Amino acid sequence: MKLPSISRKRYFTSALVIIGLLMTVNLGQLIGLRGSYQELYQQSTHHLNNLISYIENTLGRFEKVPEVLSKHPLLQQVLITPQNETQRQQLNLLLEEIAAVTQASDIYLIDKNGITLAASNWHLATSFVGNDYHVRPYFRQAIAGDRGRYYAIGLSSDKRGYYFAYPVMHNKEILGVITVKVSIDDIESHHKETVGENNYNFLIVAPDDVVFISDREEWRLKTIGPLSPEKEAALIASKRYAGREIDALSTKTVNSVFLPPNLKANIYQLNNGGKKERVFAQKMHMADVNWQVHIWSSLAPINRQKSILTVLSISGYLLVLFLVLFTKERLRNARHLRQARSLLEQRVKERTTDLTASNNQLLAEIQQRKQMEQKLKDTQDELLQSAKLAVIGNMSASINHEINQPLTALRSYSQNALLYQERGMSDKVANNLKLMIGLIDRVADIVSQFKNFTKKSAGLQSPILVQECIEAALSIIKHQAQSESVSIVCDISEEQLYTLGDDVRLEQVFVNLFSNAIQAMAECADKSLNIHLSKRAALNQSNGEEKIIISIHDSGPGILEGNLDKIFEPFFTTKDSFGLGLGLSISDRIIESMQGKLLVNNHPNGGAEFTILLPVHHLTKDA
Repeated sequence: MKLPSISRKRYFTSALVIIGLLMTVNLGQLIGLRGSYQELYQQSTHHLNNLISYIENTLGRFEKVPEVLSKHPLLQQVLITPQNETQRQQLNLLLEEIAAVTQASDIYLIDKNGITLAASNWHLATSFVGNDYHVRPYFRQAIAGDRGRYYAIGLSSDKRGYYFAYPVMHNKEILGVITVKVSIDDIESHHKETVGENNYNFLIVAPDDVVFISDREEWRLKTIGPLSPEKEAALIASKRYAGREIDALSTKTVNSVFLPPNLKANIYQLNNGGKKERVFAQKMHMADVNWQVHIWSSLAPINRQKSILTVLSISGYLLVLFLVLFTKERLRNARHLRQARSLLEQRVKERTTDLTASNNQLLAEIQQRKQMEQKLKDTQDELLQSAKLAVIGNMSASINHEINQPLTALRSYSQNALLYQERGMSDKVANNLKLMIGLIDRVADIVSQFKNFTKKSAGLQSPILVQECIEAALSIIKHQAQSESVSIVCDISEEQLYTLGDDVRLEQVFVNLFSNAIQAMAECADKSLNIHLSKRAALNQSNGEEKIIISIHDSGPGILEGNLDKIFEPFFTTKDSFGLGLGLSISDRIIESMQGKLLVNNHPNGGAEFTILLPVHHLTKDA
């Protein structure tokens, strides 16, 4: 069954809209996430450089210690006369003291046969004294006259360490070896204390492909990928890791179109006990110790950015689509209006010709003319209504007049939120977001009031505090006042004054009047806005009814006397007066709906003065 042409066109249009949406989302994510990955790469490089500098500085502090200790005469004496227990105990105490000062894990003296004669941990159950270390590579390097460097798990302590060794000589003869062990656990814990909370982890991989150092315990003594049989056999033979079984980390390289191809980095998927985790991986070589230093950064910020970009792309696309449809509808209505005018002109011309051509059918023509005049009147009414609707449609332009200041505040809070986010100040980011949500709700409420131009609101009224409405309005226009160098002087009663109404509408009135006053003083040298709030008995009221009086006086040029009576009329505007147009008309309707009055006059000292009269509402004890 064939679909009608209209249905086919509708399906085709829907398909194009969906395809466009998908392309917009993908393009937005591609542009945004590539920038985010570039920023993450720079941060990761910075962390790598800091980590390498930290490790190099830490190891460098201990590198010269064995050489300095080898010159101490007590070491030579113990090696020459190892049977002297007094000298050995003195050396034990000396090495214990030096280890405490330098924060080394252990310091011990080995004779040329590999037997430990004295150690800083002599008093512990895991003392090195008496142990045979002749198989250790650092001992063989030092006993041969070279500097010894080695990393492994201790045979006695069963803890990871980095070893520095140096020969002890007497009369150019090597008598033994002094060794300093640096605890890898201490390096990891000190680095964690220095860095604090972060969104990355590090791994240091030895030349045998084993992760020897990491801030994640479950990654230590593992390999990134499987080992070759040759390297596995070499590990077992070296006993570097005290017979521990070396497993491989479950890693998998993930390809992503969002990762810029020029970055020297990868995305890994880790499988930690069934829990999958993706990380941004980057590495750098440490030449001194021949280690590969890896930084694995969390992709949580990237995932959050992806969600934000998706929302922004969809919102932007829908906004453009709405503008296109709105423009298309406006053009269609304009075309129908031109056709109606053309048809009307054609009919009038035809009827005029008929009336001139035949006097014999005068009565019939008169009747026809009356009918045509009625049709003309109906058409003119339709044109008038269309013009009115067009003007009402253009009321959207006044939104800029009403909400310019909230948008400025939103921009300021957004910029602050970005700075707080870069600094990791999540609590302040959340606080800014709450303030932004409040401003957005306020803008939405203000925009919704524009429909009251043609229809009186049926919203429920409630007690509102006038001082809070004034303060809220001042917070919205304060940036505009500052940019225009306008000083605001407030004389507000300390008594809490309540009235019945809608707080958002009343704030809208204040914002409109304050903003108009600021615009009116644009060309003035002295710019001041005076706001007075008080309560007193209303004039011409025998029952003594109280009224809230709000006076707004500016130092501008004032209003032309001829325009004072027309200032609150809809669609009335003039360049010679200030604050005239839809804003004042809407403000007058809002005050009237609250059983109040909005008055205007020129102040005796110059400038315009708007006065708002509102009934006082007394709160009950249960309110």
